[in-house]
Amino acid sequence: MDLVQTINETVNTLLRRIPVWGPVAVIGIVASVFYAFSLPRLYETTAVIQIGNSKLSDQVSSQNAGASLAQYLRKIEQRIMARDNVLEIIAKHGLFKDGPPLSPIDQVLALRKATRIEQITDPGQAWHPDAAPSALTVTVRWGDPEMAAVIANDFVNRVLEQNRSERQQSANRALSFFDSEERRIGAEIANLDSTIAEFKRQNAASLPEVLANQHEKLVALEAALLGVEQQIVELNNSKEKLRKVDLEKKLRLAEDQRQLIEARRAEIQMALDRAPQVEKEFNILQRKLQQLEDQYAVIGRNRSEAEINQILETDQQSEQLSVLETALVPEYPVSPNRKKIVAIGGIISLLVAGGLVLLLELLNPVIRTSAQLERQLSITPVVSIPVVKSPQDKVRKRLWLGLWTILGALGVWQFMQFMNSRIGS
Repeated sequence: MDLVQTINETVNTLLRRIPVWGPVAVIGIVASVFYAFSLPRLYETTAVIQIGNSKLSDQVSSQNAGASLAQYLRKIEQRIMARDNVLEIIAKHGLFKDGPPLSPIDQVLALRKATRIEQITDPGQAWHPDAAPSALTVTVRWGDPEMAAVIANDFVNRVLEQNRSERQQSANRALSFFDSEERRIGAEIANLDSTIAEFKRQNAASLPEVLANQHEKLVALEAALLGVEQQIVELNNSKEKLRKVDLEKKLRLAEDQRQLIEARRAEIQMALDRAPQVEKEFNILQRKLQQLEDQYAVIGRNRSEAEINQILETDQQSEQLSVLETALVPEYPVSPNRKKIVAIGGIISLLVAGGLVLLLELLNPVIRTSAQLERQLSITPVVSIPVVKSPQDKVRKRLWLGLWTILGALGVWQFMQFMNSRIGS
């Protein structure tokens, strides 16, 4: 393209090649316009659900112990976007009836693609790994603006209903759990009370609270045994003073007393020897009983709280999710960006037309002006003879101009008709 190096030469080349690049540019721009306006318009609307602080305790209201609010909301989202639920929404609002026939799977995929549920987190807490979302947005992009708002609000209602159902079921499960635990722990306490009572009955002489009395009895028995032994000694020393029959009787009586005292003393001593082991076993039973009573008290408090929470959930007094903004009918489409499409199409058409002109000039490098001759061949022309057009050339030029004018007018008329039809629809 060495022959075209100045603005005037470029302009002259473009003017000379109008029949080549003009139709290409016009056809490309018109095609871009028709393509842009042939694309279906999409309207987008958004509903906002505010996430407040729950009145339920974490022990009762949490779906899973330790589960975060974000995970809980994702679980609700998964249930809302389940296939059966999406098909129910499609059947309820009669979606996809006017368009091309689609299979149920394709309809579900299309509605899922058109719906977006996002969690909004406070920017100041975004860095925190356990940052709780403060709001939930439901965005729907649809070809019908009114239907877009209806679908978005339907999803919002289902989110609220799913949340209410989850919380009600959770409260019911918590109350049922604490009821069963209260009965189980109560039964264990009753059984342990019976075990402790039987243990006390079998080891009454070795219990810690009777050890002091047992020691006093042992001292008394020692004193009594000493007295009986003294009596036996006195009886043996007074054989001459008593008759043989009386002496034997008294000795036998004293011996029986000594045996009885020794047996009782041995019994008490055995009980005292068993006292440490009995105390150890008794303390184990007492600690187990104390643990069960503590558990019973905690379960009782939690059961009372769960019962209150169930009442709140039944009366819908502890809502955690509330509608902050309902989805409104959008006034303007968000897609497609027709101006952008037409602009890109026009630029591409002009680039293609310019490339075609460049290709033709490269294929036919003709020297057309004295400046090109002097620049290319270093020869200064003496005379420059202008092109003289014949009457036939002038007539042919007017015919081409008239033809292009008629075609342009028809194109503009068709374009206006197309625009009117699109605006009317």
